Amino acid sequence: MQYFMLNKPPKTICARRDFADRSTVYDHIPGWYPDLPHVGRLDWATEGLLLFTDDGRLAQGLLNPTYKGSADAASVAPIEKVYRVKVRDRLDPDEPRIRRMELPLSYPGGIETRPARVRFLELRTRATWIEVTITEGRNHQVRHLCARSGFPVLKLRRVRLGPLELGDLTMRWCRPLTDEEVAALYAVALPEDPRPPMEPIPSKPTM
Repeated sequence: MQYFMLNKPPKTICARRDFADRSTVYDHIPGWYPDLPHVGRLDWATEGLLLFTDDGRLAQGLLNPTYKGSADAASVAPIEKVYRVKVRDRLDPDEPRIRRMELPLSYPGGIETRPARVRFLELRTRATWIEVTITEGRNHQVRHLCARSGFPVLKLRRVRLGPLELGDLTMRWCRPLTDEEVAALYAVALPEDPRPPMEPIPSKPTM
């Protein structure tokens, strides 16, 4: 099995091709990297951490809260997804609308999300950075939380998926996951399942 991450740029879609001729995430993967499926998706305007792997069991464990392999799903903590959001507003750390973002969202069909965790990060001249942690992947969930509090989103970036962190990876660049990172993903997604053999990805083309 192989694993790598991309720092997805905005204005790209998570698909192999687009009939509207928009840029896709596969346009930014080096030619010597393996052709792997992406795990979940980020919307067209969202940037940040996107995982690719041919390990379908791990992908399902990360995406499906009811699937934890051999473990009892009820005994395994949900996978956290952490986003940094730049909103067009000058906010104080104790702004009540930030706290309102933590309340559950309602989706069609009677679906209600788990509460989010939200914290103030940094005040800019005409904007504020906040951090949002969710444990689900509902459609445009973070954007809906911001809209409900009246925050226009200027930038949305995923910086963490479970224990896997984007770190200082340059925009549009990829890097292979380390053995330790894959082990950490298994520990939170499939804690009682054995890991399959990991095949390395070359860091540059071989001549």
